[in-house]
Amino acid sequence: MNETTGTVHGSADEAVAVVGMAGRFPGAADTREFWRGLVDGVESVRRFSDTELASAGVPPERIASPTRVPRGADLADADLFDAGFFGITQRDAKLMDPQHRVFLTCAWQALEDAGLAPHAAGGPVGVFASTSLSTYLLANVLRSSEYADAALSYPVLLGNDKDFLATRVSYKLDLRGPSMSVQSACSSSLTAVHLACRALARGEVRAALAGGVSITFPQTSGYEYQEGGILSRDGHCRVFDASAAGTVKGNGCGVVVLKRLADALEDGDRIYAVVRGTAVNNDGSDKIGFTAPGPQGQQAVIREALEASGVPTSDIGYIETHGTGTAVGDPLELHALSAAYRAAGGPAPDCLIGSVKANVGHLDAAAGVTGLIKAALALYHQTVPRQINYDAPNPQLRLDRQPFDVPTESVPYPRATPLRAAAVSSFGLGGTNAHAVLQAPPAPTVPAAPAGATTAAEGTRGVRYPVVLSARDGAALAETARALRALVDGATPPAVRDIAYTLVTGRALLPVRHVFEAGNLEELRAGLDAAAAGDLSPAGPADEGWAHGPALKVDLPGHPLRPERHWIEPDTRTATPTTPTAPSPALSASPAAAATGIGVEDGVLDRVLKVLEEGLGIDAIAPDDDFYDLGGDSLLAVELVTALRTLFEIELDLDEFARLRTPDAMADHVRAARAGTGAASGGVRAVRDGHGTPVYLMPPAGGTNFLYHRLADRTPTGTTLRALSFPSDPALRPTTLRELAALYVGWIREEQPQGPYRLGGYSFGGNVAFEMAVQLQRAGEEVEQLIMLDTHVPETYVGGHLDAEGFEAAFPVLFDAAAVRGVDPRMLREQGFLEVWQHNHALLKGYYPDRPFAGDITLLQAEEPEGDALLDALRMNPRDKSLWEAHITGRLLVDKVPGDHFSMFDEGDRIARLGAAFGAALAPHDREGAPRC
Repeated sequence: MNETTGTVHGSADEAVAVVGMAGRFPGAADTREFWRGLVDGVESVRRFSDTELASAGVPPERIASPTRVPRGADLADADLFDAGFFGITQRDAKLMDPQHRVFLTCAWQALEDAGLAPHAAGGPVGVFASTSLSTYLLANVLRSSEYADAALSYPVLLGNDKDFLATRVSYKLDLRGPSMSVQSACSSSLTAVHLACRALARGEVRAALAGGVSITFPQTSGYEYQEGGILSRDGHCRVFDASAAGTVKGNGCGVVVLKRLADALEDGDRIYAVVRGTAVNNDGSDKIGFTAPGPQGQQAVIREALEASGVPTSDIGYIETHGTGTAVGDPLELHALSAAYRAAGGPAPDCLIGSVKANVGHLDAAAGVTGLIKAALALYHQTVPRQINYDAPNPQLRLDRQPFDVPTESVPYPRATPLRAAAVSSFGLGGTNAHAVLQAPPAPTVPAAPAGATTAAEGTRGVRYPVVLSARDGAALAETARALRALVDGATPPAVRDIAYTLVTGRALLPVRHVFEAGNLEELRAGLDAAAAGDLSPAGPADEGWAHGPALKVDLPGHPLRPERHWIEPDTRTATPTTPTAPSPALSASPAAAATGIGVEDGVLDRVLKVLEEGLGIDAIAPDDDFYDLGGDSLLAVELVTALRTLFEIELDLDEFARLRTPDAMADHVRAARAGTGAASGGVRAVRDGHGTPVYLMPPAGGTNFLYHRLADRTPTGTTLRALSFPSDPALRPTTLRELAALYVGWIREEQPQGPYRLGGYSFGGNVAFEMAVQLQRAGEEVEQLIMLDTHVPETYVGGHLDAEGFEAAFPVLFDAAAVRGVDPRMLREQGFLEVWQHNHALLKGYYPDRPFAGDITLLQAEEPEGDALLDALRMNPRDKSLWEAHITGRLLVDKVPGDHFSMFDEGDRIARLGAAFGAALAPHDREGAPRC
């Protein structure tokens, strides 16, 4: 159950207008350049030169590494800042994280874009801001000779800690509303928008700044590709594409200014888009792990935002997705999106989807607001930008069955069929999901005139407007005047009334001011020319208020800034870190290895220990310590497998790593692999050594035994557990289930020539174990125990053969169920799991027992069914598992366990109870003192 918090903006009184925006993005100094790049299909992810990599601190051997991806989306001039304009000392500017500097600058520029001056806001202005980890603090400040020991000093903390990002903006810009940092990983800045909308709806603020920033230093180090990780293999983010292989880190900042729609209309604000509904929730524990996506949570937050918005889903013609370009994440997101929108009535015909990450990379804490800015500009300009790096759809998306299209060219909307509404998704690592529904802005209209106000048309004799120029000094005021003159000389200059109104009400009062009057463009040009020339003698009243009737705020040049470089260089005598990736495979011996003298002869164990110590953050790991007892998990395992593969140039998969567990075992595997004596394509592997007759467990349809290692850790008995490895070479895979059972029988009889045998398996593995038991009995052997973990009866698979194309189409449903319920989805697609699963499902479709098993079956049965959607997709017949009684001569011993076919393995209470039930089933057959294998 996902608890979702929605904000209702459906009525005109509660709707929120986006009245201003600013940003800096890879390849774009502001939102105008950003929009042009999107429409033109510009990819701002670029390749770094060897010189740039070396300057970023990447060692020569890593620059040359085949796993090094020398690409990224860097932000130009991130080291520059106008400290004097914001009243910040040179020392504090150098100490301040550039993320804080850039965000402060963009906040100022967003207020200028909105025409919102704090003194004229009409009420408090809030700040809701997000930022990423301060790598500048780690890579520069704390590695400098001056500040190496100053991590907890106030100047360092105030300049770099997330707590002070929003409050510094409020202090420097004199904003009096609530001011807070909002952190929920990738969804942070869209969550900040949600909180800002709530503050507006409650009347806490008159306006709000919301946004995020993410800049990682060094910017040009590239990254190490990790198989199973989220970063792209080739350095391109290919969202929705068949060759999608991950995302790329981007750097940038985005800020929006929000007001209640009613206030924005009253103030004559320029409106980019209207936020009609937002929602935020968290997946909770309804997923395989802390960092995994949660499709159920994604669906819930989208449904809540749609309901909150009051916008007909048929109006929504564009959706800016989270879209990371991963083969796993994109299908999960799209199927959740499709389910949510279809349940609400469906989006507009030919609804388009896209993701800005293909253009500028993944901006982490700034990703959500960047997507919001793109969607708002699409509504404002009535154009959906093309999706770059998209050639052929990922087949797992099943786009032919979805109500969405991916635009390969930018799509302008005609007046007859406008783009009425759009939506934005942002999903954070850790499970906080956000969705927002936007509507196109209303046509600009001059607000109704208050009683007694002057309403004469521009140019009418005697109607003149105060033009107020305000700047930090005389030079800046002259530059401001020249910029305004260039605007007035343009093809379609704004009305004098609107320019004057925006300057009076929408610009902060800075120390140097100049006021003159103008009633038409000629008088305005003359006054601006005089100001640019330095003639600052007032030509009109000094009154800076506005009492000249209704007007509109217009886009005017901002105050000129003079950024300078403020930077702390790290001490060159210490190593400069590169962008954090996998644990570095250091060659020095670990303290534990040195103390024991083990592994000194070849250094393998030393290096394995070093990799584990760096990965786990633990000193002095012992050779027999268990990786999982030390706090390891599947996500860290991906990094360590990558590090060990790279360091030793060997083959190592996640399943094998899960089996090895200890540094000793890992070192032995490395030695065997390097000597060419590693495991063959199949065989029997230890899950746990113990007492009694071994229990042999058959792999499920995906071919991995990862779940058995997790189950063993939660099984209280000390029974010896073995798992059979599915043949890795496709040429050696049997073509029938009986042949596979015979192959497995041969393997276990090599290890245990005579019975009694104990067999078991989860799902498909239970079906194979059943056929093995029958074959062993036919050969005159005793099968003492047959245990199944939620294995379907053969009747479930009869009929409805599924060819390769059919399985490919059905896989996303299975994928969705498995990803949400306990099987790591990355393991399904990578290393051939889809192929293995399809092969084994076909074996089940062609199998029916030819004789009963003479004995009992213990069935650990999930209490909840999988659901009709999964069974239908795989052409399986719903059958009660009690039908196993028809295939045995003994008893069917059923023990119900919580969860469904997949969630029965969920961490926490479910797998604990499954382990207890498994142990209870094993215990009656355990005999102390029985020989071990």
